[in-house]
Amino acid sequence: MTRATVSTHVLDVASGNPAAGVRVTLGTLAAQITNAEGRIADLSGGGIGPGTYQLVFEVDGYFGSRPHLFKKVVFELELAEARHYHVPLLISPFGLSSYRGT
Repeated sequence: MTRATVSTHVLDVASGNPAAGVRVTLGTLAAQITNAEGRIADLSGGGIGPGTYQLVFEVDGYFGSRPHLFKKVVFELELAEARHYHVPLLISPFGLSSYRGT
C-alpha cells in the first residue's frame, strides 16, 4: 500500500445502535453517508497521500429533534504512514469518544 485509506463507524452509545445516515467528510476530498450499520468502508476514495486532514461528522441531522449538544464533530488527523486508518466515533446526545481502530 503506497497511500493511506480511511474508514469509520459511527455508533450511538445511548441507544446501542449504529448511527445510520450521518454525513461524513474527509477534507474537501470526499463526503459520504453512513450506511444502515453506521459504516463507511473507504472515505479516501482508494487512497490519499500523507498529510493533515479534517474528518467531519455532521451529527445534528442524525439526532434531529432529540435534545443534543453537538452539531458537528471535527477531528484533525495526521496521516503520516501509508496504512489503513479506522477512526470510529462513539456518540450520544451529550458525549463522544473516538480512537484509532483497526
